[in-house]
Amino acid sequence: MLQIRLFGKPQVICDGTDITPELGNKGCALLCILFLRGGDYYAREKLAAYLWPDSAVSAAKYNLRYTLWKIKKSTDTGEGGRSLIKLDREYCCIDRAYDYVCDLQTIDEIDPETQSADELKRACDAFGGELLEGYYFNHCEDLNELILSQRIYYEKRKNRLLMKAAELYEQRDMLPEAVGILERVMEYEPYNEQLALRLMTLYERGGDRSRAIRFFNEFRNRLASNLEIYPGSAITQKYAELKAAPAAPEEPAAAQTDAPGLHVQTYCLRAVPCFWMADTVGKLLDAVGNDVRPDDRTLLRVLGAIQPAAAVCAGAEGEVTAAPAAVAQAFIRWLTGLAARQPLAVHIRRAGEMDDVSRGVLEYLLAERPAGLTLLTEDGGALGDMPSGK
Repeated sequence: MLQIRLFGKPQVICDGTDITPELGNKGCALLCILFLRGGDYYAREKLAAYLWPDSAVSAAKYNLRYTLWKIKKSTDTGEGGRSLIKLDREYCCIDRAYDYVCDLQTIDEIDPETQSADELKRACDAFGGELLEGYYFNHCEDLNELILSQRIYYEKRKNRLLMKAAELYEQRDMLPEAVGILERVMEYEPYNEQLALRLMTLYERGGDRSRAIRFFNEFRNRLASNLEIYPGSAITQKYAELKAAPAAPEEPAAAQTDAPGLHVQTYCLRAVPCFWMADTVGKLLDAVGNDVRPDDRTLLRVLGAIQPAAAVCAGAEGEVTAAPAAVAQAFIRWLTGLAARQPLAVHIRRAGEMDDVSRGVLEYLLAERPAGLTLLTEDGGALGDMPSGK
């Protein structure tokens, strides 16, 4: 069995042996071009021009013959001389009857209309990074342009598959799963207004109105700062409706636990440093009505470095920047001080997706167990060992 990975760091494994070094970068690029072609034949002359454009025609053809020979030699099954590549004097292609698995071909064959949400999500996880990640070929402009265009194509395809998975989860009322997927897509499409509106709607449906409001503020700030534009009428109208709606208990399940004091539901997002801390700050400030002491405000200006929402809630003006260690220390001081004045119960959703900085802070809090502070899972259970998130 031959296993070929072209997304992320390329790797070719034949019967358990990694043969990637034998093929070299040009060999992996050659396989990528042929798999992009599907099962169709590719002109050897064109392959040589892609991979060795600065070489003389005879030298380029020789290099191509040698690279094809290395691939055939490394993948030959010994049964009738069959190998991964079929070729003749002028053309070559992937032998689809050969016993192999290739992530690129698997992704190409996904039909979003016939697969479940779980299947689509698992398929998208197989991307594992960009196509031929980290590869750049000096003096091979056509090849580099081909790789770049295909990276863009497959990133868009992955996002379309993820959007379909989120739609299917939403139809089954599996809102946390749908939200997690849309937040993942939002990382790659940070200015997509339709996607932002859909996320706000799901936050609201999940009973997290304050999160929907904060998300709009983040989105508006991002558009204004980076693109110098403002949200359109549809999402702005949704924001107005959320602001006008009466406040409701954030999560009924949290109120049913035995932990005393104020309860808040918080979320984790690995791709954004300090995200859980910023979300916790925003939720608690919403709950206490910004009734904080002067020394609290000083710390919150540091926390404003995490993301715009925290700065807005804290009343900070302008951009504030701070090292992760300073942010973590400020957060711990503020949270433990607030818990000392009134009992707090912080419910943590998707703890396995927590970013590294927040994870370090949480592990510290679990070890120290500050007075008045209770850390809970999303269903109200006591939080013990942290999930690895890997």
